[in-house]
Amino acid sequence: MRALLAIALAATALWGGYWYVGARAIEVAVVQWFAEQPPGVASNAGVSVQGIPNRFDLTVTEPILTDPVSGIAWKAPFAQVYAMTWKPWHVIAALPSGQEITLADQVVRVASAKIIASVLLHPGKELTLNETVAEAHGVVLTSTAGWEIGVEKALASTREDVTRGNTHRLGLALTGIAPDAGLMAALADTDLPTRVEEIFIDAHAGFSAPLDRFMAQSQPRLLLLELNEARVGWGALRFSAKGTLTAGPDGLAQGEIALRVDGWRRLPKLLVALGLVKPDIAPTLERALEVVAAQGGDLDVVQMVLKCADGQMSLGPLPLGPAPQMF
Repeated sequence: MRALLAIALAATALWGGYWYVGARAIEVAVVQWFAEQPPGVASNAGVSVQGIPNRFDLTVTEPILTDPVSGIAWKAPFAQVYAMTWKPWHVIAALPSGQEITLADQVVRVASAKIIASVLLHPGKELTLNETVAEAHGVVLTSTAGWEIGVEKALASTREDVTRGNTHRLGLALTGIAPDAGLMAALADTDLPTRVEEIFIDAHAGFSAPLDRFMAQSQPRLLLLELNEARVGWGALRFSAKGTLTAGPDGLAQGEIALRVDGWRRLPKLLVALGLVKPDIAPTLERALEVVAAQGGDLDVVQMVLKCADGQMSLGPLPLGPAPQMF
């Protein structure tokens, strides 16, 4: 019995020592990272690690991160990162309500009931990304520019596709989206409901190098974007898209995305309300969409192809300008 007690005490002491060494290493690394950033780029009001004996619970109080080039900044009351002591390659993060994102012309405040994310890496010296999951509930974005958007639930994820090299499957699902009241007022004479039911994306992204701890050196480039399914449901207005874009030698996108819009007659007013189309252009756009719908055989459905080729982008017969840069 004494021998068992001695072994238990020794194991406890060793495990406590392991936790202390790991916790100290995490705290020192985070403090050092903040200290190494140029002035005005990163700051905080305190760093601590708790969770003994089975977790490393890192808390950074009042973190502020700023991009000095663009001026974009983010701050929060705190940020927390958790990891089990026996599985440090699986990290969970939690963010509070009250975050602020500073853009060039406005500040966006983020209120939320819950925001949590996890990152799972492959054990090993490379620490290659396996999967990520982010989930948010009751999010309300309020801007000093005067707009406000709400989202009941948001779920985003990535997962390594082991059947393809350097490829990850991407997912995004937003439900219960409440557009800004000003936008809904501009659409008062339409039958669009006050909630966008869903925004859903299922895609694959292929990169030139693994997403791992050596990314700073390998600098992975986006080479492939395969849109398996994308859809937006807003009452009788329905968008869907499917297709593939690849990066040319110059990084410009090439390929095709097939687009479908059901209930398209609501689209011109929506584009005007969003400020994407001038009111005097809306009738011309509506007539053009009528022609496209008639060619497809269903007067309530518009089907067009977004095409990127030779450095240019077009939507059906309409030229849109240069193709987007993928890297």
